[in-house]
Amino acid sequence: MSKQTCTFFLGSNSKSGFKSLFEEVANEHEISEIFIVKSGPGTGKSTAMDHIASQLHGENELRENIVCSSDPDSLDGVILRSHGLAILDGTAPHILEPVMPGAHGGYLALPPQKDVPRLKENYPALLALNQAAKYHYSQAYRLIPAAALLEEHITASVIDSVNQARLSKRALGIASRELPKRSSPGRLRKRLIDGITPKGQLCLFDTVDALAKRVYSLEDNYGLSYLMLEPLCRAALERGHEVYACYCPKNPSRLRHLILPELSLAFVTSTQFQSYPGTPFRRIRLDACVSGEKNATRKNARLMRRLSQSLLNDACEEIDAAKRLHDRIEDIYRPHIDIDAVNEMVRLFVAQR
Repeated sequence: MSKQTCTFFLGSNSKSGFKSLFEEVANEHEISEIFIVKSGPGTGKSTAMDHIASQLHGENELRENIVCSSDPDSLDGVILRSHGLAILDGTAPHILEPVMPGAHGGYLALPPQKDVPRLKENYPALLALNQAAKYHYSQAYRLIPAAALLEEHITASVIDSVNQARLSKRALGIASRELPKRSSPGRLRKRLIDGITPKGQLCLFDTVDALAKRVYSLEDNYGLSYLMLEPLCRAALERGHEVYACYCPKNPSRLRHLILPELSLAFVTSTQFQSYPGTPFRRIRLDACVSGEKNATRKNARLMRRLSQSLLNDACEEIDAAKRLHDRIEDIYRPHIDIDAVNEMVRLFVAQR
């Protein structure tokens, strides 16, 4: 493997508010140092993390970029597993603290602003912008649960007609062909490649293509793919494989994709509104598993899907409005960044590695 970069989310705007998977990285045993960045908006957190990772990222190493679901152009973290290093943004809404600072990483505090008195003058404006952004997020968090409820209704309307044991058996048949047994223990990495973002509903299929040459596309418009993904995930772990288990952003307890980079293999959920754009190794039509499907069932499901998508599109617009307000906050902070001090902090951190 040459120098390689892939992108994930570790947080999602979900049906129950913001859901964080940041603490999952801290529990991954290959990570010997985890540094938590603490600083305000527009102070160079994303830039500092990118510069550190760019200088440390070596050949034959995978770099994981963790991007923010509320701003996919901004880094929330970087992971360099061969260095045993993770650097994560530990500010709200994904507040994170190091378990044993010094012994297992610690804090990475950016230099203070150059002109604090000027920032204090802007406090009323900053507070007003922050309150307005919170309002738009609250609107989004009303819309996302409604969309999730509609999708759960679609699944509930057909689940009794699905032979779940048959789907599980089919998954285990694929596992027996595709997942050789290994003596090493399995490694689970919880991530997301889907996000409800200011850029709309995104799926980072480029990450799939970067890590897997063979992709099983699970064609699924009824929310049934988890019935195959869950037994596949268990089998992969039991057989000693590294598994990126990627969850649904609306319902983060529900599996949506699996990536097994050591086997260059992936299983992705592909829907009417978010279809895998590549050429899959295999297609599995899960819609055909709904026995006795009637025209009325299909029509009702299509209506529910359109309503759900409309609500999610509205949620993305609310998140975009919040992001634009946050951008204005960063614009107030940015002129006060001590760039030279940030660069020196990066230099010293890299030198100590």
